[in-house]
Amino acid sequence: MKQIFGLFFILICLSGCSKGQETNGEVPVIDIVNSIGNYQRVYCSDLFSSMELIPLETREECLLNKIPFPHIIFDDNHIFINSNQFGNQELYAFGRSGVFLNQIGKKGQGPGEYIYSSSFFLNSDRQTIFVEDLSQILEYDYRGNFIRGFKSILESGEGLFFNNYTYVEDHVFVANARYKGYNPFDYCLINSKGEVIKTFPNHAVENKNSTINSYSQGALRPVRVKDRVYLKEITNDTIYVLKNRELQPAYVFGLGKYEYPFESIERFGPQQSFFLNAIRFIPASQFVVTENFIFYHVTLPESVPKPKAKPRYRPLTNEKASDDLAVYGIYNIEQHKNMLLDTDDYFQKGIVNDLNGGLPFIPIYYAGNNVLVGIWWADDMKETLTDEYFTRQTIKDPQAHQKLKELLKKLKDDDNPVVVVAKLK
Repeated sequence: MKQIFGLFFILICLSGCSKGQETNGEVPVIDIVNSIGNYQRVYCSDLFSSMELIPLETREECLLNKIPFPHIIFDDNHIFINSNQFGNQELYAFGRSGVFLNQIGKKGQGPGEYIYSSSFFLNSDRQTIFVEDLSQILEYDYRGNFIRGFKSILESGEGLFFNNYTYVEDHVFVANARYKGYNPFDYCLINSKGEVIKTFPNHAVENKNSTINSYSQGALRPVRVKDRVYLKEITNDTIYVLKNRELQPAYVFGLGKYEYPFESIERFGPQQSFFLNAIRFIPASQFVVTENFIFYHVTLPESVPKPKAKPRYRPLTNEKASDDLAVYGIYNIEQHKNMLLDTDDYFQKGIVNDLNGGLPFIPIYYAGNNVLVGIWWADDMKETLTDEYFTRQTIKDPQAHQKLKELLKKLKDDDNPVVVVAKLK
């Protein structure tokens, strides 16, 4: 049984579902367990009316490292993307056409500089961008000029590290505090001085006597849809929504016997946790919410059947390795239907691209107004998108396909990636 503080247990029972609780039909269940083994192909033409390709300008001062899950923010006039790998953590701003505009801030330890730009988010009320550093939050304008900063460590002697920030309203942010065995909250609201103004209780708490920090104690990057912010801890099965400064359960993943054994966190180190017979969300998991869909990414246990997948490039080893365990899922909010995605004829993951015939589409950001954004790396495009590949594809938008072929002629293997913009029907 999961060990939960008595007072917080009562609070959670009143407010919604915690990890492992029954929802009694009040909170929609995203049924992953019954989707295992019933993998389905989903086609771009089923979901999208159009697909636009935006090659990011390649210049020495804005070269992007190839990483599996880049952090990107897209709006009407800007594309923000970070180069976050092996000591190179710059944040760049590109125009809507892909032209390089400027760097946002710079790496360093001086005033207005960041050591490690792990994540970033926009102020939706004015044109500024916040960068999460190791111990502070820095705000810049879109031209990269420093405006202000505040600390991201709780000033109470407890040394709690806050991360996965996002903007809530003017001078108010929400952040996750990694659980250390003594803090009675996981998410909190913080003002622009770095002061905690409201906390939300942990939904599941283990007796943690060890000081080992595991990936399982963290949270996924927050997702904003209009005036709502969706939050997801790694081990908790629930997606919460923050609205009007209140946190409530919005959706719960039905993991059944494959739910994460929360009690084991105090016994397992960071590496051992990967060998548990559980469905796992990892820190880099894609978690994208729109008004009608939830797109997500999970790792399945070794013991269950999985689609055969093409090996994936691993930056840490600089080589390709098996990627069979991880699968993508789509939950249709209106229809209350969930599916796990099968790979295509080339064992590629994602939504099969029958619009322009290109690589499968994997959403990594929702820009609002039914616009989803993904990334294709230039070397993957050059390697895969051959004449033989195209002859085996169903192509429903010949004009878009022709634009793709023209783009391929110009691309080089070491070019910056291509931003893919898909419009939901």
